[in-house]
Amino acid sequence: MTVALWFMPQTNTPVYETIHSLILSLQTLFPDAAYFEPHLTITAQLKCETQDQVNQVLTSCVAAVQAVRSAVRSSKEPLVTFRGVSVGKPYFTKVRLVCEHNKYLMGIAQIMRELYVADGPEQASQWLQETFRPHVSLVYSDMYYVNQALERVVVQRIEDALDLQMHSNAAMDDQDQSAWLFDRPLTGWGLPGTFKVVRCEGPVDEWEVLGSVEV
Repeated sequence: MTVALWFMPQTNTPVYETIHSLILSLQTLFPDAAYFEPHLTITAQLKCETQDQVNQVLTSCVAAVQAVRSAVRSSKEPLVTFRGVSVGKPYFTKVRLVCEHNKYLMGIAQIMRELYVADGPEQASQWLQETFRPHVSLVYSDMYYVNQALERVVVQRIEDALDLQMHSNAAMDDQDQSAWLFDRPLTGWGLPGTFKVVRCEGPVDEWEVLGSVEV
């Protein structure tokens, strides 16, 4: 399918374990759901065919983070913060945590898109404004319609796992079936974090991590 760049919380941290447990919990509600690691996809469709190119992508990730590290520290805001949950129609966004638009995260995404996917800065900027919707998926599933009874169970499990309340959000993407907002922003993660280059081809359990770097 594609080679993607993921930004992830470090393993064995509370946020990693919470999202990991939530993915496993919700997976039991969808017969065709597959397991995957907690991650935010920075971009897909990377022009990355050799190990040297993988290493180059990861080196660029380190450089992009270094360029904003002091500003991120000064802001005292994590790169990833969640504002709600959406149930979508497409397979890869069946249930997802919706992220706030952090300008430093968006900047990193634009740089990586420009370097390894887009044909120039203008195309990368257009993608950022029109297409990039930062999120952390909780369920992959081909179940097109999620009925209200299942929605209620999904909402309850998320509220219990994250220790918060959610209310309906009327402003949602065209490809969403339902959406909710949290009663307060939920901290995700920032630095340190992990970038992974992943070949996403075939069934999810056959996806291959091509390289990773801590930042």
